[in-house]
Amino acid sequence: LPRKWVFPATNLVSGRYLIVAASGKDRALPGRQLHTNFSLNANGEYLALISPEGEVATEFAPEYPPQYANISYGYYLGRPVYIRRPTPLQPNSTDVFGEFVADTRFNQDRGFYTEPFYVTITCATEGATIRYTTNGSKPTATTGTEYTGPLRISQTTVLRAAAFKEGLEPSNTDTQTYLFLDDVLTQAPNGAAPPDWPTSWGQNVVDYGMDPDIVNSPRWGPQLKDALTSLPSFSIVIPMGDLFDSSQGIYANPGWDGIAAERECSLELLFPDGTEGFHINCGLRIRGGFSRSTGNPKHAFRLLFRAEYGAPKLNYPLFGDEGTDTFDGIDLRTFQNYSWSFQGDNRGIFIRDQWNRDAQLAMGHQAERGRFYHLYVNGQYWGLYNTCERPEASYAETYYGGNKEDYDVVKVEAGPYTILATDGNLQAWQRLYNAARAGLSSDAAYERVQGNNPDGTPNPDYENLVDVDNLIDYMLIILYGGNLDAPISNFLSNTRPNNYYGVRHQDGLSGGFKFFVHDAEHTLLDVNQNRLGPWSAGATDLSYSNPQWIWQQMWDNPEFRIRCADHIHRYFFNAGVLTPAACRESFDQRIAQIEQAVIAE
Repeated sequence: LPRKWVFPATNLVSGRYLIVAASGKDRALPGRQLHTNFSLNANGEYLALISPEGEVATEFAPEYPPQYANISYGYYLGRPVYIRRPTPLQPNSTDVFGEFVADTRFNQDRGFYTEPFYVTITCATEGATIRYTTNGSKPTATTGTEYTGPLRISQTTVLRAAAFKEGLEPSNTDTQTYLFLDDVLTQAPNGAAPPDWPTSWGQNVVDYGMDPDIVNSPRWGPQLKDALTSLPSFSIVIPMGDLFDSSQGIYANPGWDGIAAERECSLELLFPDGTEGFHINCGLRIRGGFSRSTGNPKHAFRLLFRAEYGAPKLNYPLFGDEGTDTFDGIDLRTFQNYSWSFQGDNRGIFIRDQWNRDAQLAMGHQAERGRFYHLYVNGQYWGLYNTCERPEASYAETYYGGNKEDYDVVKVEAGPYTILATDGNLQAWQRLYNAARAGLSSDAAYERVQGNNPDGTPNPDYENLVDVDNLIDYMLIILYGGNLDAPISNFLSNTRPNNYYGVRHQDGLSGGFKFFVHDAEHTLLDVNQNRLGPWSAGATDLSYSNPQWIWQQMWDNPEFRIRCADHIHRYFFNAGVLTPAACRESFDQRIAQIEQAVIAE
């Protein structure tokens, strides 16, 4: 389609380069990053540059071939080739090749099995050699076992395969997890390391297998298979050293954080009834704060989907029709403070955090959605986990619109317990903080931070810095649950913040800052817990600022107090979200989802 997207007026001298992102965002402002109004199909399609006169300057016809992460495609010596090393704003690399070995194919798909079977692996590239592994590592041209015929699978197996041929680029690595529940129950009957698994995880406490007291219990043992099939399962497959090696493993070094502590893994979603799930390669990190302790054998994970691993996003409806089906990342939480596996706490119920997040959704706000899953790591059962959306810029783009580059996201950094911007900057947040410090008792000041005139009518010259309705509802959940660790932490003498996210579009597209219930494990502990404050955290230092302190500053405004009273009446009376009956119903719904599954934990 000629003129589907037109370059803006640009001076490009000889020997210089211009990057245009085929993102579909349609940005054509001179001097800014250019984005087309279309995206490209990774499987191939027609693409051309057309002159102003309508003549084809250059084209890939009838279409360019399939494209791959971290591999460029362009011209070398007048012919189109794959370029092994992308070189943006530089001449194309001379490290080129013509094509990839075809992908491997398996005749048996991942899932749950009860009887032995044979797996056949094929590759359409004539003369290619297939190599496979069963220890979590990726096969290479010189590692793994050469495939020579069907493989008998009679126990839980993580099978990874790739195909190789001299002169061609290897195929990607495909992974299939086959689960046999009889085998899962006895993988490590006495807690000892299974064959080929490490006996130590750096300084981290080691815990393998299911508790034999449960497996052999006349009451619980017969229920274990039903427990393991009462929920879908995730399977993470990863080289052992990337988890457990003392010098490079992220599980052996749970305090590591950031991109340097991210390792590539395979992720599969398996349904016991055979419903199709997915397979994707992604990045894996340890997540959490206190739970990163080396005394905890069961850490939580963060999964990050990037082009360097394969698909740039996960495209799958993790929450059905309740949320998006496109993800840059997702967290796998587990109960981390009141935990059976960590400190043997008998208050562990798995659903405190999820119930709080559900309440925010039930009030009509966006919140961190979640569902429950079993998790296997290299075929070993790892326990019950809970997915959790992460309300950062890509989340905001998905649910509020606009572009993620234009969002500010404020959160608390564990350790110093000071705020930072995970995306964007703190400029708008500081303006809100400064206004709150100056006082919000007058209608002029109170309405101004909402982008309004003193009488409450919108003023386009004022920026909307805070979504007051969201703030009120967020705080009602905090107070109702007696949250000891958010947004002001009782464990830090109520002088510092913790566990909150604030999100705002820089141009006001999403309204003022909105706040998200996050990591709400220290809740629903004591009906007499009073978190009303007022607390000092944030009173004199932006570094400790938080939504509860802003809420406290608004108390002095009569209109704000009336607004709070309206919200209290809405949610605490007449079958509202926070009435005893409604809370019990939502609590029981979550309990019912895991009541059988938790036996396996």
